[in-house]
Amino acid sequence: MAEIRKLRKGEIYPVEYICRMTAGNLSKKEPIVGNRIAKMYSTYYARECYDTCFVVADDEDKPVGYILCEPDCKRYRKLYRKIDVPAIKEIDFSCGVEAWFFPVPYMFFGKKYPAHLHIDILEEYQNQGYGSKLMKALLEELKSRGVPGVMLMANSENEGAIRFYKRLGFKTLLKTKGPIIMGIEIK
Repeated sequence: MAEIRKLRKGEIYPVEYICRMTAGNLSKKEPIVGNRIAKMYSTYYARECYDTCFVVADDEDKPVGYILCEPDCKRYRKLYRKIDVPAIKEIDFSCGVEAWFFPVPYMFFGKKYPAHLHIDILEEYQNQGYGSKLMKALLEELKSRGVPGVMLMANSENEGAIRFYKRLGFKTLLKTKGPIIMGIEIK
């Protein structure tokens, strides 16, 4: 049976793999696309914030899902743009430009919700309660650190994920045709 544990320093490659495998068929089939997506959405957290990230680990202690979190969106913007954006630009220039803008939505809500998260679980481990367990572990960690709120960005067409977040108490902060930004206050 899988268990929830903290992400360990150096577990960047398993996190990138999960990101690639949960980002759609093109990410799975095209290594360049998958690498770009992993660098945009997971590498930073596994490198910089592993102490506020949790994984679902299988029977062999291999990560099969994660919740990645940066508790300070200002730190994220600074380091992500300094380290990760140039690496993404080397893979694909236009994606590097997109990556530079990625932290912008978090700046609008950063005072009330300074932390932000990403959550992904490999398909064969989904719908088994691990998402809720990951979220609970993260919220407890953030509460113990005095973080007042956390936000996330999801595709507005991903109705299942949006229902999941609402069930956990997240509320919509901003909805566009593409992403929806949701947040929850931590009490």
